[in-house]
Amino acid sequence: MDQGSGVITNPKFRMWLRPGGIVQMIWVAKAASDLEDATAAIAAMTELTGGRRSPLLVDLRDSGQQTRPARLEFARRDDLVSALALIVGSPLSRIIGNFFLSVNKPLYPARLFDNEASGLAWLQAIID
Repeated sequence: MDQGSGVITNPKFRMWLRPGGIVQMIWVAKAASDLEDATAAIAAMTELTGGRRSPLLVDLRDSGQQTRPARLEFARRDDLVSALALIVGSPLSRIIGNFFLSVNKPLYPARLFDNEASGLAWLQAIID
């Protein structure tokens, strides 16, 4: 983690803790992710939150495809994720987001949003 900024940077994602306890993650453009990447993201979130369950805002707008093992790992992590807002924008990111929600059925509340502000508002309402 960059101690000055509080941002964890990985070759495939950036992640940080927003004020109010929401974790934000942005996937690198067009980067495909596998189980190793999912494990790295979960480790980063654990580092940021001290292992506490926290809401997660993930920007999928430019992401690449995820492998099935990666999706399954993310979906089962209700020990770490309390709610998930997925920001989509492109047709591919919307397909990835809808596929994750409908096929992998996360164990926590999760929704798709067209922009960061609406995803943050939904997560904030869950926190309050």
